Amino acid sequence: MIGVISWLACGLIVGYFVSRLISAQNKGLFFLTLSVGCAGAIVGGMCAQIVAVGSSATFSFYAVIFALVGAALALFGYRRVVGV
Repeated sequence: MIGVISWLACGLIVGYFVSRLISAQNKGLFFLTLSVGCAGAIVGGMCAQIVAVGSSATFSFYAVIFALVGAALALFGYRRVVGV
């Protein structure tokens, strides 16, 4: 359970920084950006479980790295699709 919480925290942090990075172009999509970051972090954390370098039950540094990369990729894709 602590692994999932760390993934969500990573997604929120990455989502916050990306929303601040594009704040000049942010059109009221702050919470949507945070949500996309969290979703990407969860997908990244699950990928870490598939590769067997992390677990959702315990904290794993590699799973957090996967979650950060997943959140960043999700936000990059979101920005490309929306055109922000």
